[in-house]
Amino acid sequence: MSRVTRRTVWLALPVFILVVGVIAAFWILESQPAAPRAKAPERQARLVTVTPAEAAPATLDFSANGTVAAADATTLRPRVSGQIVDLTDKLAPGTRFAKGDVLARIDDADYRLARKSAQTDLANARAALRVEQGQQAVAERELALVGTDVSADERDLALRGPQLEQAKADVEAAHTAVEQAQLDLDRTAVRAPFTGIVTERSASIGDVVATSDTIATLAATDAYWVDVALPVDQLRFIHAAGPNRAGTPAQIYYPDAWGEDAFLPAEILRIQPALETSGRMARVLLQVPDPLGDNTPADSRLLIGAYVRAALEARIPRGSVLVDSAFVHEDNNVWVMTADNQLDIRSVDILYRDATQTVIAGGLEPGDAVITSELTAPIQGLPIRVESSTAAEDAPGDEDAADTATLADRAGNETDRHRSGTARSLRLIGPPSGIDTPADANRQARTDAATTEPRS
Repeated sequence: MSRVTRRTVWLALPVFILVVGVIAAFWILESQPAAPRAKAPERQARLVTVTPAEAAPATLDFSANGTVAAADATTLRPRVSGQIVDLTDKLAPGTRFAKGDVLARIDDADYRLARKSAQTDLANARAALRVEQGQQAVAERELALVGTDVSADERDLALRGPQLEQAKADVEAAHTAVEQAQLDLDRTAVRAPFTGIVTERSASIGDVVATSDTIATLAATDAYWVDVALPVDQLRFIHAAGPNRAGTPAQIYYPDAWGEDAFLPAEILRIQPALETSGRMARVLLQVPDPLGDNTPADSRLLIGAYVRAALEARIPRGSVLVDSAFVHEDNNVWVMTADNQLDIRSVDILYRDATQTVIAGGLEPGDAVITSELTAPIQGLPIRVESSTAAEDAPGDEDAADTATLADRAGNETDRHRSGTARSLRLIGPPSGIDTPADANRQARTDAATTEPRS
């Protein structure tokens, strides 16, 4: 072989070996067995619970809190000054009294003397009037004897007309003084200005009081007021009392004294014209008639200053829907299950909402399936199913499809279950029954070799 040919062979040999190695490696990679891929499972429907939306009732209770106050209250002061000689038992705090009852007495000795003096002055004035009337008769006879024509003014002076008028005025003044003395004497008995209850006593027997001093503080019991605060948007459902109609009915609950269910009837008396300075709430004045009467629950009494709860019977427009407030989500959305088992996120028009109930005017109809369970990632059109159809619709050949469900769907359902308070455990899922893992293949190869190897 020539030198050139030998050199060419030595140069081409590494290239040939490299090409053969690449081909061999490619053949080995292509000839390895590959496990078949499982089909991507279809997205499972989320499990939910639903409840039908209910038509709102004709009336709905709006809850508000307020403080009880007497409709009429006053400080009892004497009309005359003097020393207190008697305080009746009815002036004890908490005691009820009727209009006109005597609650205190002031020493009346001075006032009796003043009345007697006034009566004496009246008698003297009447006597002076009779004397003057007799003198006028004498003057008339004298004027008739003279027979002189005189003017009307001269005749009046001659007949002592001014003196007679003075005597009559003195009698009238004396009579007025007697009446004033009698009135002052009567006022030594301090009487109740209305039917009510004593809230505080400020004087004792022996005290010398003037007309500016307070003997007691009284509150009328024919009606109490309860001042409550309401959001402004609730005013459209209520009305105040007018000349020809009663105000919106209400119930006053005082659970600390009566228990949870007992109440007193009330009505809205006035809707006050100004809002609260701090909370910008509307002020509504309720009137409770006869708060200490026989209809008071459990033989207890509504106390002035008590913090009570008021339930106002507001009238709701027809066609409204009532749902639990927990089922209304942010942005005034309600989750509804459609007829084709999909999630419908609806925006609703809310008339009223509190911690427990929500009244919806539009966007929801009675009978709509409202979703009551939580969803981690609610999306419009999300497939959903109710719990009653969980396993009934599964076919016998669906075990493999159920086993190959995506972990994300399962985790989402587990989170929903956790939020709604239903306990459920995750189940670990292995590879499908039709797929062999490498470890299983090695074990099977060793088993086959052991069964085919000849015994020595």
